[in-house]
Amino acid sequence: MLGLEPAIDESLFRATMTSLAKCVAVTTALGPDGPVGCTTTSLMSLSVDPPSVLLAFRCGSRTLESLLAAGRFAVNVLAHEQEQLVRRFATGAPADRFRDTAHTLPHGVPVLDGAAVAMTCDVARSFAAVDHVLVVGTVRHLRSSPAEPLVLVGGQPHTVAPALPVVATADDPC
Repeated sequence: MLGLEPAIDESLFRATMTSLAKCVAVTTALGPDGPVGCTTTSLMSLSVDPPSVLLAFRCGSRTLESLLAAGRFAVNVLAHEQEQLVRRFATGAPADRFRDTAHTLPHGVPVLDGAAVAMTCDVARSFAAVDHVLVVGTVRHLRSSPAEPLVLVGGQPHTVAPALPVVATADDPC
């Protein structure tokens, strides 16, 4: 008979996952009282046909409720210069996060000015997973700019630089 595995320490797990590089986005929707949004680091490409993304939201998220009710949302991948928006959209009342945040409403959803990438999506599906809700969005509109995207590593902002190619020398056995 196999013994029970020891539980993973929550703080160790959180610290380990925080140390991994991740794209930072602000997911926005138009709620009944105006625009709402939250910081999202759980964004991934899901499919090319149809173009789809997958996001995760904590159960009970007020932004999630508005997003699902609206049936449409935007994913705003922050530009490196928008670092101050990470904390603004991670704390406080979702409706207050847009105070002094420049945005437009193309296609009926709030899109942040200056975002490195902006995607407007229709909710294709949502389902519960552990203590989160996964949302699949079908991308309907996509805008990309030359701005450097914001990436968090260890909770700190970074920019992305392409890796330099490896140059083999005559002494290299490979």
